[in-house]
Amino acid sequence: MSLTQTKDFYETDKAVSEYLFFHYGEPNQFLFDGIGPRDALDFPRRCGELDLGLDINRARALDLGCAVGRAACEFSARFDEVIAIDYAHALIEAAKRLDGDNAIELDVAEEGDLAKRVSITLPSNARKDRIEFQQGDAMNLPAELGQFDFILMANLIDRLPDPRSCLEKIDSFVAENGVVAITSPYTWLEEYTPRELWLGGYEREGQRIKTSDTLKEILLPKFSLLQERNMPFLIREHDRKNQFSIAHATLWQKR
Repeated sequence: MSLTQTKDFYETDKAVSEYLFFHYGEPNQFLFDGIGPRDALDFPRRCGELDLGLDINRARALDLGCAVGRAACEFSARFDEVIAIDYAHALIEAAKRLDGDNAIELDVAEEGDLAKRVSITLPSNARKDRIEFQQGDAMNLPAELGQFDFILMANLIDRLPDPRSCLEKIDSFVAENGVVAITSPYTWLEEYTPRELWLGGYEREGQRIKTSDTLKEILLPKFSLLQERNMPFLIREHDRKNQFSIAHATLWQKR
């Protein structure tokens, strides 16, 4: 599969349906007969709560790689302005549609070719007047975006063609004492990132290179590491199958 084909997946109806359900589906709709790891549910909502307890200004937040925007909804309850950006036009349009209609019906896989109709709704705490959805490229953010008090990069870095370049430029978009939150399961794949640009998951000169160490190398000159935590999540495939992953979350405060 080529890089172009992989990127194109996020423009498909299948991707839109899966991400809408991942972000807004009710927890009891995920686990078949209630069986499974409940602490892995509601991952996008939990990402949108990573700012809780932080002593920061709350003028502006950026959800970079927002997909269909659940974290942005959570931020809107606490920040005056929220910008939500994703590369996939189809995901941004779905986020805007839900933002406008408050509820959407969609088909989710049940078994084989069978699907079932479910309804999803915008969270009640979402402040729609504070959220702006934009299609954009995390690798080429315009300076006109300005600076933010909190930036979320949820499960984004291992889907970028050059994550180091993105991270080396992110400080210019962070306000004084602002925080960048990065989550990722560090699933490095050549379909998204050329192997020579992976941040970890390989050996070099006999040394095992781990992504968490490379993040410190890139960010510590300008940021302080505030927190680390593990965040499990489920990606639903059909009624009886979910992909279980554990994202590593790190929070970095600009010096």
